[in-house]
Amino acid sequence: MDNQNNMQHPGQFVHQTNVGELNKFYGKVYGIFAAGLGMSALTAWLGSTIFKTQFLNFIDRFPLGFWGLWIAQLILVLVMGKKATKNPSFTLAGFIVYSLLTGVTLTVTLMSYSQATVVQAFVTAAVTFAGAALVGMFIKKDLSIIGRISLILVWGLIITMLLNVFIFHSSGLDLALAVVGVVVFTGLTAYDNQMIRTYFYQFQNQENTGIAAFVALQLYLDFINIFLYLFRIFGYDDN
Repeated sequence: MDNQNNMQHPGQFVHQTNVGELNKFYGKVYGIFAAGLGMSALTAWLGSTIFKTQFLNFIDRFPLGFWGLWIAQLILVLVMGKKATKNPSFTLAGFIVYSLLTGVTLTVTLMSYSQATVVQAFVTAAVTFAGAALVGMFIKKDLSIIGRISLILVWGLIITMLLNVFIFHSSGLDLALAVVGVVVFTGLTAYDNQMIRTYFYQFQNQENTGIAAFVALQLYLDFINIFLYLFRIFGYDDN
């Protein structure tokens, strides 16, 4: 038997090794992502059931407390982005804190809508997210342009939503923004999943737990926003 035919080309071995490590990185990212969703769901459930009285008292005493939580979450995202490669432990801890804070804010959502709306929104969000994630993982086309456009639209959504809350007070505009929001964050989900490969190859010679936590945060934000916008669509008649 010709031994040369059984020899593996060095480049092929490196490629297979990279694929194996890339799959591990995917697993780490989605493991952190799933843990974050689980913590948020548990916190929201506890806040809307077992600790409902304490939660309502908090709202009564500190009606602007949720602005503080929102600001704290925004600061966490900015800091985690800077610390992802320098301080993996801090980045991972920041993601845990962010997930818990989001669970607290989601408590209001669970109290505001019917159980049927919650189930509808979650199932639809899960299917939408999974479909977009698969597109991002396997499509060959570069989705950078979609990512850039989506990020611009996110700022447009935020500005228009604030104007609607404080000036327009239009329920029709709110519904339209919710539809646009689902489309925008579905596009970001595909883009962020494609970026997992980019981050892996960019930092493959470094300890990547911090990077995995930061990427998981991006996916977490995509899912939560799809979920919340779908809440507003399915729960349009609840309020």
